[in-house]
Amino acid sequence: MSYDKNTRRTSEIDTIIKVLKELNIKYSVETIGEVRGYGLNDDYAETDKHQIRKLTYDNFVVLEQMIRNEDCDFDDVIISQKFDKKKVPKKWEIEKTMGDS
Repeated sequence: MSYDKNTRRTSEIDTIIKVLKELNIKYSVETIGEVRGYGLNDDYAETDKHQIRKLTYDNFVVLEQMIRNEDCDFDDVIISQKFDKKKVPKKWEIEKTMGDS
């Protein structure tokens, strides 16, 4: 755990689900994996596990991914990416690490 690192969820899946519900559009959401958070907020909230999800609706798929930063002073971020169903990557890494190297 680092006192300067946090895990931030910037994924748009929850927002998309709210809109889909309002418009009565069918969707499915599933957990495709789980990642561990190493930040102070993860420890403080007593939850160091974050679900990585897949949202499917109409002709679209939204996938989440944890982007880790090797530097303990920079946050890790859970992002989302939207794909046309025909263009969804066959292999999806639920976690990537970025850093100086």
